[in-house]
Amino acid sequence: MMRQLVRLGLVLVCCALPAVGEAVDPQDPRSATGETGRAGALDGTWIWRLPDTPNGLHPTQSWHATGSTPDGDIYVGGMDHRTNAALYRIEARTGTLRLAGDARSASEAAHNWLPGETAQKFHTRPLWHHGKVYVATMDRSDLDEGYLARRGFHWYAYDPAHDRFTDLSAAEPGGSAVPHGNLVTLASDPVRNVIYGAGVPTGAIYRYDVATGRTQDLGRPASYGQPYVYTGRVMWVDARGRLYFTASNWDAPAAHDHVHFYDPQTGFGEEPGWVLKDGMALETGQCFDGGRHCVFGDDRGHVYRFDQDAHTWTYLGQVETGKAAGWNGVEFWLFAVAPDRTRAYVATSTSPRPSDDTALYEFDFASGQTRRLCAMADLDPALAHSHVHTGYDAWDAAGRFYFASFGYGDKPVVRVSRIDPARLKAALARRAATKAGAGAGR
Repeated sequence: MMRQLVRLGLVLVCCALPAVGEAVDPQDPRSATGETGRAGALDGTWIWRLPDTPNGLHPTQSWHATGSTPDGDIYVGGMDHRTNAALYRIEARTGTLRLAGDARSASEAAHNWLPGETAQKFHTRPLWHHGKVYVATMDRSDLDEGYLARRGFHWYAYDPAHDRFTDLSAAEPGGSAVPHGNLVTLASDPVRNVIYGAGVPTGAIYRYDVATGRTQDLGRPASYGQPYVYTGRVMWVDARGRLYFTASNWDAPAAHDHVHFYDPQTGFGEEPGWVLKDGMALETGQCFDGGRHCVFGDDRGHVYRFDQDAHTWTYLGQVETGKAAGWNGVEFWLFAVAPDRTRAYVATSTSPRPSDDTALYEFDFASGQTRRLCAMADLDPALAHSHVHTGYDAWDAAGRFYFASFGYGDKPVVRVSRIDPARLKAALARRAATKAGAGAGR
């Protein structure tokens, strides 16, 4: 049960102590003017801190909530897992991080925030769809009937052209997308102008029609059996418009040890030959060519390739770190597929235990080999106590990937890092050469 709670983000974790000279002020005016960040300890790295919102949200976590747009802007969700969640934007042109909006403020502006209401998380990866960025709320993570006592999730959209963050569900019946339930995963179908969402705790699939502003509950595969499942944190729409998704349930793994799909023409179906190692739902991934080709990973470090044209699902291997994967070991929530599609940059997390051994690795798709690049603390001392590193499919136009980090500490914060892989690897090579030279001179 504890392992399940951690994977759901229920353990209230908070971030590392700030670096020397890095102030943490609840009234920091940078929440309005923008955070320019600073260079990390190694060349090719840059670091920002998510600022507080004007209405008092202090973000302490960021679960799978980093995404990018076609022009290279980066969006990051920050949350406190108790009251509210916010969306932040890093502008590619200036490198400035600033607040895009928060759930409570947007809903209050739409007169759609009830007394005592909360929005614990934007757990969804910020989704680019027809010029706007979409997120949705997850206000309860438990896999039980308790969700029925709370209002359903809200859809929100940020319009960068008008710098406007809006509660879309204010226009839906009852002011929420559905009467009860939460969203944890999003996928875009730009051809049909719809957005799919995967729900918690039932694993139901929802479809939001952008043109009409209405949400439809599509149900879920009959094979699920159990009332509550662990919903995969990534899903995708291929070039034909078919939605693929995964789930896990430790009580009946056989029902969930493969990929499921929803076809707009035929409904739900299964790909029983597209097997998931250990029955683990997919956590991270990245698609190319309009969804024809994708690479995915789970939190155990298993990596897969999807090819629509060949209709194949290929297991590429497991990220090997020399440490046990899973509960009481390391887990993988950072997964950045290089633009040339030959490798992925992955990092270990050790939630809920703080660790000084979270590290960055490079996994080669052709050979299935893993190469350790450095400890996360080597990137910058500010990451020394951050034991959770999350983010996938978040690249800018200059070939740099982004991720969020948080952990335990007396002054909880969330940091966002940008990595230029070529420059970082060159810096690591220079450091190794310097150490080797110093050793030879003794």
